[in-house]
Amino acid sequence: MRVSPGVMTFLVGLVVLAVAGVLYQQALIANGQASPGKSTAPVAAGNVKYMCPMRCVEMDEPGQCPVCGMDMTPVELAAPAGLELTELYTCPMHPQIEQDHPGTCPICGMELVPKADDAGAVDPATQESVAAVKLSPLQAVLADVQAVHPSYEQLAVEIKAIGEVRLPENQVNSLVSWQAGRIDNLVLRDTGGTVAQGDHILDIYSAELVQAQDEYLLALSAAQNLGDSAYASIAESSQKLLEAARSKLLRLGLTAKQLTDLETARVISEHVPIYAGHGGIVMEKHVNEGEYVKEGARLFEVASLDNVWVELAVFEADMAQLQLGDRVVLLCPIHPGMTFHGTIDLIEPLLTVSTRTHRVRVNVANRDLILRPGMIVDAQLTVDYGEMLLLPRNAILHTGDGDLVYVLAGENLWEPRAVVIGNDFGDRVEIRSGLSATEAVAGTAVFLIDSEAQLKGVPRPVDEPVAAEQPQTEDGTHAGHGH
Repeated sequence: MRVSPGVMTFLVGLVVLAVAGVLYQQALIANGQASPGKSTAPVAAGNVKYMCPMRCVEMDEPGQCPVCGMDMTPVELAAPAGLELTELYTCPMHPQIEQDHPGTCPICGMELVPKADDAGAVDPATQESVAAVKLSPLQAVLADVQAVHPSYEQLAVEIKAIGEVRLPENQVNSLVSWQAGRIDNLVLRDTGGTVAQGDHILDIYSAELVQAQDEYLLALSAAQNLGDSAYASIAESSQKLLEAARSKLLRLGLTAKQLTDLETARVISEHVPIYAGHGGIVMEKHVNEGEYVKEGARLFEVASLDNVWVELAVFEADMAQLQLGDRVVLLCPIHPGMTFHGTIDLIEPLLTVSTRTHRVRVNVANRDLILRPGMIVDAQLTVDYGEMLLLPRNAILHTGDGDLVYVLAGENLWEPRAVVIGNDFGDRVEIRSGLSATEAVAGTAVFLIDSEAQLKGVPRPVDEPVAAEQPQTEDGTHAGHGH
């Protein structure tokens, strides 16, 4: 006889259900939750339901499952009023798990323990004064709840940054030609060398300068010859002419000593020496011997490296406490063991979006010329926050309504408290208000305490606490976050 595939599938399903039911019943017998024979223990009417081991149906009377044909198993319900309740077991870490017999937690696998009766666990007077959560001794031990105290500390934090040595803009000077002419003798020929103020750098031939010398000598002779004239206007005019000629030579770049030499020798110099008006290192050379230059042409660029700038890239999270005048310690990797010191003289207000950093400029003394433009240095900035109340980070619970801690209000009794936090120092956080140094808070298992509080309906504080006064030091002054 040929059996259709549908009938075969139905028969195989019945066999599988029957085998699963037998195995389930044997498991119940092995765990002591069912007996091999029929139960003869009397049960209270209306306190028992009959359920299929495969959870097909539930019935009020014993019998067989109309779906799979297995014997219905009696299941006791909650005891009615006037009867003693069965002892309940719960998970220490997941109190929402409850059952009337020992076993393991289906979530974490821990052994279930008898559920403590919370009735009367909190003193009525305490319950009226605070909204707190009471942990059982077993819960406190298993969760390892530890109390910690906040403490006032004088805190200084070190900020590290990387910087580059720059040439100060205010120490770069140009040596320019004060007159048009031809460079006949170039004394300063190389870049990278050092030149001092007043050094002879070149000789120039300038027709305008030769004419100005001739005019000065003529005015000098006239002033000497007409200085004793009986006519005051003539003597005064000759003196004014001499002063005008002198001023012209000074404007063309002659020094006071060159004027004195000209007055003494009374000889016109066709090749006039030019001297450096500024000292420093020769950074650039713009002229060669034999070239003609115009008035105002740049001849050399010189810079002084007695002081240099170090431009630091400081992350925006570290910028809040930096101020002008703060001292900075600098270390140069290519000069191990050497330490340089400087002060902040500029904090750029613009943020570099690509790196999320601010540019901070440090002025550094460089008398030995060890630091050169382009060098990379490591910077250490020490920020003194003053005295503040600090608490371990693990003790603070961040919620949608704000930050809170659980304050110890009695033995294993924890009260939620809203706090205002300030600066974050990694493993510790500043407490600005809402908590005092004399109070103890839960430093561990804060999430467990908060979960227990939510299950027991303990409300969270939502109002932000009033800002507390700044702590006072021993001399009575307020401690701040200064430097």
